[in-house]
Amino acid sequence: MAPTGRARGWVAIVLVVYSAVAAVILLVPRPIDRGVTPWIRGVLDAAQRRGMPQWVDYDLVELASHVVLFVPFGMLTVVVLGRRLAWLAVLVGIGAGAIVEVGPSFSSDHVASMLDLVLNVVGAIAGVAIGTAILVGLRGDRLAPERTLDAPEA
Repeated sequence: MAPTGRARGWVAIVLVVYSAVAAVILLVPRPIDRGVTPWIRGVLDAAQRRGMPQWVDYDLVELASHVVLFVPFGMLTVVVLGRRLAWLAVLVGIGAGAIVEVGPSFSSDHVASMLDLVLNVVGAIAGVAIGTAILVGLRGDRLAPERTLDAPEA
């Protein structure tokens, strides 16, 4: 069944909290991973020594983080707005991605990156697609024919 108004309200609260935490992570005037970069590189080096491909490196992880951070944003937004307004959820994701990329460049030495913006948008769109699929699946359960446990006719 589709989410109730009450469930959407709770998802909206989660979306606001998630957005606030993401904003702190993304809009601080210093690189958020400054203190943990050596640790991340060490973990990647150890994994590569144990067989992980060499192309999975810090740069890939940093780029993938742009996508991964926006997937939940897209999912939560489409659940709050509903399946019919999925297009609006995509626009919200594009706007949020642009704010995250351009915003810090006004107050710090951050340089906006078109690649980062594209990856933010890809993550938001992926999240909207996943959220839409979940909503369609929930709605499909309600529309599916009822099954009974009656014995087959003889």
